[in-house]
Amino acid sequence: MGEPVQNIAFSLAFVLAGGVMIHEHPAVAKTIFDAPPTQISIHNPSSTEGQRNRTTISIGVPENAGASLGRVVLTQIVNTDRWGWSSLKPEVYMGRYSLRGRGMKGLAVAELSKDQTTLSIILDPPVDPGRQVNIVMRGFNPDAGIYQWTTQIIPSGPEPIVYYGPTLRLAIYRYNQRR
Repeated sequence: MGEPVQNIAFSLAFVLAGGVMIHEHPAVAKTIFDAPPTQISIHNPSSTEGQRNRTTISIGVPENAGASLGRVVLTQIVNTDRWGWSSLKPEVYMGRYSLRGRGMKGLAVAELSKDQTTLSIILDPPVDPGRQVNIVMRGFNPDAGIYQWTTQIIPSGPEPIVYYGPTLRLAIYRYNQRR
């Protein structure tokens, strides 16, 4: 029997016998959340098509998260219209969501996929556990409809494990000209 086959046979027999096996090469360290952020919401104070908007994504990072939040990714669920992420210059402020919260530029970078369905926001510096971050994206509301996104939450660090968050939803209504 060759050496690789012997090693496999020994490892299998050892594991089946209920032993604990230590590998020669330790597993590559990965960055994970102990308790991933699940308090994620999206706000848009303007809900009529064509209006200027101030879309805000709020994420609460739990005290026991075990890692800082480095990136959030929103992927729009299939819809006839795309959300207009016209300005890829996010503003960031910490604390509770506020209708008039003032954000600072330069604390996040936004990237939009070529097909305009996926928005990736990199937070720099990352958001520490126990804090809430609010990411403000300015633009104009698209046509009336229901807009939904899946969320991915990614910790800051080497080889991060991606966590899937809740689905976010916004409704945009038609402009009523008869008033």
